[in-house]
Amino acid sequence: MKYSKTRHYKYKLEETEMRQTEITGFSFNNRYMAMLENGQIFSKAGYAWDGSSIPYKKFLRILTMGIYDPDKYCKTASLIHDTFYQAIREGLLSKHEKIKADILYRQMCIEGGMSEGWATGRYKALRKFGDRGIVPEKNPRNRVYDTEDGG
Repeated sequence: MKYSKTRHYKYKLEETEMRQTEITGFSFNNRYMAMLENGQIFSKAGYAWDGSSIPYKKFLRILTMGIYDPDKYCKTASLIHDTFYQAIREGLLSKHEKIKADILYRQMCIEGGMSEGWATGRYKALRKFGDRGIVPEKNPRNRVYDTEDGG
């Protein structure tokens, strides 16, 4: 995966990333993400995300003088997971797909080199606290308004 670091978010994808998933039957395509009915999801070049959302992430990084990287084993996992959550927030996917996205995040963290114990802990945190990440935003960032549609 090729990415750059940004100020507003944390990372910006430089090349499109694709992942085959068990989430099927949905199809969408917009500026930053796409999905095929066969379960392939694409995070497109230019997509920005903030990495894994874990408590005290910045504090731990400061405390360890930059040595601790909470995203070390899960940059790709956090990218795909954030793409799924954004698709749910935008109504492109059913909120019932959240659990599959959370399970995939755990699996991808392990694939990235994270221990099963740590990955399971993050999965449990997503199950307990992740619902706020799929609630539609009243004023979503980067929403495109069209004056011909009354916007």
